[in-house]
Amino acid sequence: MTRKSHTEKSGSVFWRVAAVLIAVQIVTGVLAVGFTAWYARDQQLSLASVALTARMDAVSEEVERRAAGSDVSFSDFSDELRLDLTYRFPDPLLFLDIEGNVVETFRPAKDAFDPAFIDSSIVPFVPDILDLENTFSTVIVDVSDDIIQGGFASAPLFDSGGFPVGILLVQPLTQSLEYELAETQRAFRSALRLIALFSVLIALALGAFLTWWLVRPLQRMAADVSSIGEGSYHIRLPESGNDEFSSLSGAINAMTERVQLSIDSLREADRVRRELVANVGHDLRTPLAAVTAHLEEAERLRGEGRVGEADQAIVSARRQGKVLGALVNDLFELSRLESSVPRLHFEPVLIPEIISDALSSNKRAALNQEVGLVVDLADNLPVVEADGSRILRLLNNLISNAIRYAPAKSQVTISAVVEDGHLEIRVEDKGDGIEQEALAQLFDRYYRGTHARTRSEPNEYDGTGLGLAISKAIAEAHGGTLTASSIRGEGTVFTTRLPLAH
Repeated sequence: MTRKSHTEKSGSVFWRVAAVLIAVQIVTGVLAVGFTAWYARDQQLSLASVALTARMDAVSEEVERRAAGSDVSFSDFSDELRLDLTYRFPDPLLFLDIEGNVVETFRPAKDAFDPAFIDSSIVPFVPDILDLENTFSTVIVDVSDDIIQGGFASAPLFDSGGFPVGILLVQPLTQSLEYELAETQRAFRSALRLIALFSVLIALALGAFLTWWLVRPLQRMAADVSSIGEGSYHIRLPESGNDEFSSLSGAINAMTERVQLSIDSLREADRVRRELVANVGHDLRTPLAAVTAHLEEAERLRGEGRVGEADQAIVSARRQGKVLGALVNDLFELSRLESSVPRLHFEPVLIPEIISDALSSNKRAALNQEVGLVVDLADNLPVVEADGSRILRLLNNLISNAIRYAPAKSQVTISAVVEDGHLEIRVEDKGDGIEQEALAQLFDRYYRGTHARTRSEPNEYDGTGLGLAISKAIAEAHGGTLTASSIRGEGTVFTTRLPLAH
């Protein structure tokens, strides 16, 4: 069905292109012939005047030759001559005497010319030709309207002694001119027909070529785009050349790549969502089951009168409830930080004070682990515009994480410097380190690697498993980064980079 629609569309484009080309060709041809005829009008009229002059001269000579007697007069015209004169011009032919009076009028015979050239309603007028200088010396043909409307043609008649005895007059010359120009008009119409025929043929050929040259690439492109729309995102359109087709192909390819990346991202997000739901369900189920078990145990012990042991079970249930509450809070915190517009309260933050507060919070854990805390801060650290409580949580997570995995009698070093317009805070421990393949997943939610830094030890709760994910989200919400580097057997370094200007 899709292929059929593409074919129908390309066909309609072909006929539209062909129709436009045919119209352009015909209009161009008509204009060319029309302008040629218009420019050649004077020449055509001159040729028609010459032809009419020759015909008038021939008719006058014939009248002089066929007139009986020595004098040429109307009374000497034979019936045969009178009939012949009705076949000479499609306009009225008049015989004038030497004083300019109309002696006889010869109208064209109906069977002499095409009916289109005969107008029986024409009323001839006699111009003041006797006042013209050459009236009795030569043939006069005036195709203009300067002397009389419609023009005229006159030829003198002479007797055998050479004296003028009358004038032959054709007035008007309208039909005679049309008759003389009929061949030109027929040639004009023939030229138009030929032009129309060749225009159609040339336009069809050009239309076919343009359709093949322009529409066919669009047809292939439309087929590829249709396939892409059906899910074949691996298809890429050819980008040969520097024309508009290549630009369009490049834009479609770029769009396809973005769509593919978006789909991959959605698939990855869906995978992460499924894993998150599974992990959250697992982590929520464990403390919930523990709370339920401890409460049931407390109820049983109270029924047996063992109040002390029942109170101890309630304390254990309360501790597991705190675990559950902390997990839920961390999930909400991570969701807020990873939203499109994280809600941060920016304020001037003194980094040395924030680091000091983080060290105070983790001093007891360091003493318990027999780990020393070392601070190495550069002089004159600038004031940073940041969310102080969130930065404190980031440092608490990193320092507590380093203390947990640092061996006894070792040190955790916290340093801060300014570099390339960023504040760089480093937390370094001397623990066993992390394998390189695990570093890429270190900040994932609930990552459970062998050396995962997000999980607490068995039977011991020191966190929810979301600490590093939250820390990275805090750094990125500030426009910064959180990275980790590690060497097995030498330790791990977490580096936080925060921009100094927002």
